[in-house]
Amino acid sequence: MANILRYKLFVALAAVFLVATACSDPVFPTVSPPPTVTPVAPTPTPTPIDTTSPDPVEETVTEPGLTSDTMRIAVIADGENLSINDGESESIWQAVEAWANAVNQTTKLAGRTIEVERIDSAVSRHAEAMEQVCSGDYFALIGSAAINDSEGLSLLLSPDCGLPDFPAFIYSAQRLNSEITFVSNPAYSQITNAGWAAYFTRENPNGVERAATMFPELSPLVLGGNQTIEAATAMGYRFIHSPIYNFETDFSTEAESLIESGGRSLTWRNSATQLASFLQAINEVDPEFQFDFIDCGQNCYNSKWPTAAEGLGEGVSVWLPHLPIEEAELSDELLRYLFYLLSTHGSEGTTSAAGVAAWSAGLLFEEAVARAVGLDSAAYDPDSLTRETVIQAAKTINFWDANGLHGVSNPSERIPSPCFVVVTLLDGVWKRSYPSRPGELDCEESNLVTLAALQGLTQEEPPRENPE
Repeated sequence: MANILRYKLFVALAAVFLVATACSDPVFPTVSPPPTVTPVAPTPTPTPIDTTSPDPVEETVTEPGLTSDTMRIAVIADGENLSINDGESESIWQAVEAWANAVNQTTKLAGRTIEVERIDSAVSRHAEAMEQVCSGDYFALIGSAAINDSEGLSLLLSPDCGLPDFPAFIYSAQRLNSEITFVSNPAYSQITNAGWAAYFTRENPNGVERAATMFPELSPLVLGGNQTIEAATAMGYRFIHSPIYNFETDFSTEAESLIESGGRSLTWRNSATQLASFLQAINEVDPEFQFDFIDCGQNCYNSKWPTAAEGLGEGVSVWLPHLPIEEAELSDELLRYLFYLLSTHGSEGTTSAAGVAAWSAGLLFEEAVARAVGLDSAAYDPDSLTRETVIQAAKTINFWDANGLHGVSNPSERIPSPCFVVVTLLDGVWKRSYPSRPGELDCEESNLVTLAALQGLTQEEPPRENPE
């Protein structure tokens, strides 16, 4: 419309100009005689100018993984291992790639497109994965999640590496206490969210009075199990059965032992696939046995497990620090995660709690980069971006909700949001159990518990043998 108005104005002015000149006497310019030319010596013929394109100047790289146009990041995750995990790595890798796609299609990051590299730590090879990252061409670690995440930590913290580290989850206190590690919502930290335990205590006091849990024989998972016991006990649980099981078990012995213990509820923080195997073993030992409730943390919350469990998951509950994906229409950021996951990976995209955590890790890194370069300010300078400026910027992020994805957390001081929701698998579909109103989270500050089990754990843990 503006172009049309300008064109009409131009035409009108031109018409006025033509009319004015047509009605007046013609004006002839006065021409002065040319100046006298004094002969001069002939000028030497200049050397022909080389018009060929010069060789391109190679860009000087001051930061690994960073050019003026691109940023390379790595994601370390444990590949599928049915004895230990459910292949959450695929959902994590997909989520980070979806986040990078969202950034590349919209604002870019400090004027750069993001390139994502998947790195498989295969449970027992995290130190090797860390060596690959530190010696490779990467700017940062984003969305990682690996059980033995303390292995190789000394290399990550060394002056020769020092990558900004924004994991989806952490398993070790050593990684948690790293000065260059920042988690969007560190739900499993020294200060942890135990609101789920308070909920089950209110809803089923008899079940929590005779609670059972189990840990696989891997140190980080045993430590995590002890954290869970401590947090739940602070909210009223009494655990009467908490054995450590072998990875190669068929769960028949463990099923008999639990039934004999008189346990009435099950708190599970391990592989969701292993939970289904355990429940199958219990059904074979005593088809009449039933728990008052089963809490699977966030492990069971992925789009594939309800079908894969073949009915064994019916009645299993999970707690989430964000709205369930089934209510994505009530959360703009959750919708963005789903949209870009679909546009990036199509029908192969797998939604999960781990994927949402990886997406939020990308958002936190994005915020740190924005602060490092002074985005939306007169001091904006994308060329000033370095690993160190990102780390220093991340240390200033102490009020953060990942664009409304989760409740307010404090990543710089490793304090999680107190918010949570409980959903239960009913008729093969995850349905809200608490709070009852769609779109609502329980965000009481009393949901946070300080754990003694993590105090003083700062040194790198020794390497572990391959559980296979």
